Formats: sequence, structure tokens, C-alpha cells
Amino acid sequence: IAFTEESTAELEEAYLTRFELPFDTTARIGRFKPKIGKVLPVHRDSLDTVDEPLVIQRYFGGEGMSKSGADLSKLLDIPSPMVHQVTLGVLEGGNGEGGTAFGETKRRPTFYGHLKNYLDINDVTNLELGISDTIGSRDEDASFEVNVFGLDLTLIHHLNANQALKLQGEAFNVDRSESFIEVTDDATGDVTQQDRDGNIWGGYGLADFRINSQWAAGFRFDYAEPVDNALENPDKAEIGCTGYLTFYQSEFARWRVQLSQVELVTGEDETRVFL
Repeated sequence: IAFTEESTAELEEAYLTRFELPFDTTARIGRFKPKIGKVLPVHRDSLDTVDEPLVIQRYFGGEGMSKSGADLSKLLDIPSPMVHQVTLGVLEGGNGEGGTAFGETKRRPTFYGHLKNYLDINDVTNLELGISDTIGSRDEDASFEVNVFGLDLTLIHHLNANQALKLQGEAFNVDRSESFIEVTDDATGDVTQQDRDGNIWGGYGLADFRINSQWAAGFRFDYAEPVDNALENPDKAEIGCTGYLTFYQSEFARWRVQLSQVELVTGEDETRVFL
């Protein structure tokens, strides 16, 4: 349960998990964060940075999104050196606060699927590759015009018991190509349909180095093309560079300082400092 600056309470997660269902599946029902990629399923305190990457904030919401719904997860019994887990879910429609990938209505559900593939390369290095697809609506009608395809990759290499290097990245392609608006030519009065959103994409890359048991440092690069970019600032995107330093005071407390330089689609630059 989260409390905002306006002293209002918001339910972020409250769900029931049922294990050992038929076909060795696990189910969740309630309000939760969907298992899409690496950042969306976790809360902000579990991130390596202070805030979510720009692609998550712009497409899904300022802190990702928590939705009411249900999903099923299952480990796949496939002869392979990798471990495979598939998740299928249905959520209420809409975005998180500030998100733009889907519409605002909650009446039309959002469906998603995610395939997680994990491999121990050796005793000190592991690799995780994920593929996701999310289908939803941008308005009140019964059609599903929005498709968000995602890829995530995480490589972790342990140098010793206290030092590790993590490389992580995600990319999302948002297809809203069936979204049109009517545009009137001032000179002739002719009315034509114009592709409003088109096919856009965004992503991030992160490198986190655990220096020792108490210190870590890292860098994140962000890129996110805005929804409605066909009309507002075409062929432009938000680009960000972020550096951070983390002090792990204990298992339950940490301090982090972060500096971000963000180039907005308007051409303006912002310098953001977080503590």
C-alpha cells in the first residue's frame, strides 16, 4: 500500500498465489505487477537505479503498472541446457500513471505472454533471455489495436563472492499503426486520414558493477520514441544518460546518488539529481 504526497492511499499489490495446480502450473489472481521483462515485475526499491528507465515510464507508467487480473506460469519440460518458463495473463485495460502505450479505458482487457529462458553458462556466469507480447486497446471499442513486443537480456558474471558485473537491457516495439485521425487541409478543405502513432520503439541498456559487499556503481542509457510522434516532434526521441553510486548500508537499507541527463523531444535538456 503506497501513500502519496496528498496523503491518499493506493493499493499497489494484493494477490493470491496458488501452487501445484494441474499440469504443474502456478496461478495468481488479484492486483499485481505483470511478469513482462525485468523492470515491470518489480517495485522501485528492487531496481539498480533510483527510477525506472524512460521506456518503462513513457509506455507503461511512471512506476510501471500494477493491474487487477490473473495469470498462469509453468516451467516447460523441454530437453535443453536452458530452463524455460512461460507466463500467460489477462489484466484490466489501460496504463499505469503517465503511460501512453494503451488507452485510458479499463473496460477492455489487456492480454500478455512472457517466455523466460535461463542458462548457467558456467559456475560464475549466467544468462537470461526473455520474450514478451502484450495486446490491448487504445479506446472503448471492441478491437485490440495495440501490440507491444518486448525483448529482455541479462548477463551476470561473478568475479568473486563480493564482486559481480551485470549487463541488462530491454527493448519494446509498440505497434499502434491502426490509430488514425482526420486531418483537414486549410487550403482545400480536403479531409484525409493520417497515421497518428505508427510503429515506435524504445529501450535501455544498463551496466552495474558490484565493487564489493557494500558499494556498487553503474550506468544506464535510455531511448524512447514518444506516442503521437507522427504529429508532435516527428523522428525525435527522448534520450537519457544516467550514472549512479550505491552504498549498501545493510541488507535492509541502502543509499544511492544518481545523476541523469535527459534530452527531451522538445529539444530541451534536463539535468536530474536524485538522492
